[in-house]
Amino acid sequence: MPDRKEGGTPLSGGASADYDLIIIGGGLAGASLAIALAGRGARILIVEHQDEFRDRIRGEVLMPWGSLEAQRLGIYSLLLQSCAIEAGYYSRFRNGLQPVVRDLLATTPAQTCCMTFPHPQMQSILLRHAEILGTEVRRGTVASAVTSGNLPRVHIGSDKDGLSARLVVLADGRDSRLRSLLGFEVRHDPEQLVTAGMILEGDVNCSEFLADHARPHSANTVNLFYDPKGGRMVIAMRIAPGRNRIYLIYHKDVLPKRLSGRHSVDEMVRQLQVTGAPGHWFDRARQAGPLASFDGSHRWVDRPYRDGVVLIGDTAAATDPAWGRGLSRTLRDVRLLRDRLLENSDWRSAAEAYASDHDDFYGRMRRLEAMETALLFERGEAADRRREHAFALFADDPTRVPDVMGLGPEAPSDEKARARYFGEL
Repeated sequence: MPDRKEGGTPLSGGASADYDLIIIGGGLAGASLAIALAGRGARILIVEHQDEFRDRIRGEVLMPWGSLEAQRLGIYSLLLQSCAIEAGYYSRFRNGLQPVVRDLLATTPAQTCCMTFPHPQMQSILLRHAEILGTEVRRGTVASAVTSGNLPRVHIGSDKDGLSARLVVLADGRDSRLRSLLGFEVRHDPEQLVTAGMILEGDVNCSEFLADHARPHSANTVNLFYDPKGGRMVIAMRIAPGRNRIYLIYHKDVLPKRLSGRHSVDEMVRQLQVTGAPGHWFDRARQAGPLASFDGSHRWVDRPYRDGVVLIGDTAAATDPAWGRGLSRTLRDVRLLRDRLLENSDWRSAAEAYASDHDDFYGRMRRLEAMETALLFERGEAADRRREHAFALFADDPTRVPDVMGLGPEAPSDEKARARYFGEL
């Protein structure tokens, strides 16, 4: 869907509420929603409790389908001109086989590529842009409570009266306290994968081309190394000049304890190199910032709307961060909610429709990631045989692998697609 043009019917619902929209959380989800609705006459307030955004050790890449969502929301060029890097290629290495290098601009349906950036800088730029466009932003203040209802209210700090809105949006992350207070039930899958992440700083570029047969001039790639026998995968990318993010993703049974803190750096580097990351990256760079691990279980709320309060981003649902689709999924939420609010002046009905849209695409994402996790990371002799069988079929017919990178949730995930992926058809 192309960007909607400015003009048309204003979104403001009149003076009956203090604001049309109060958004709790000024990160990617909250700021992007405010930007997307700017210029429509809506009165928007963002409440962000952090004075300065911190490194979350994740959330630095948009997949090609997420880049398309960023274009639809009008933030792609803003990020590219300020803090982001385009990675036009995706390179996969496995067990000494010939690497597979994908030209994303040439092979994705919308001719889009990956985009990388430092997460805190991205958040700051978007929030500032939302403010420039007329959004009121209150930083360093905590939304202590939300009262749902026909005219929901947000209570900031010790304010008992609160501020009213036509719609309250919770965009305060996967561990949202307000979501729990409002009685939204969070469901989750069992933990299967663990992701450890750290920053490499110095004279190194983790988006360099390591494949001899493909060295496009001045182009960037996201590098992925996969060790099926070891149940490990590495994803590495440059997020700023002299600054790189590198992740180790592994089945929860592979390592005896999680990697976290400076005392784990040596073991982290050893695991990265065993999985395939080149040694010269670590000779010319140093670990910077936090090193931490986090689990990869899915967490979600069915029907993320209730009584004047709508959930978006990780507050609504969090996919496995191992696959790097969290930001793309967040922007899909924002775009779906924006479209519903723009097409229907009855925002309660619009939010109900968004909740249905969200559940549909998130369910498909969850099925796709469950397929990938099972085939690529399950342990044991039977899992090894299944992988060998499937990989041999992939070599002859790459269409057996759903194109999640290019299509996102539109990639096939039904029973036939699953059977083809596992080599059962």
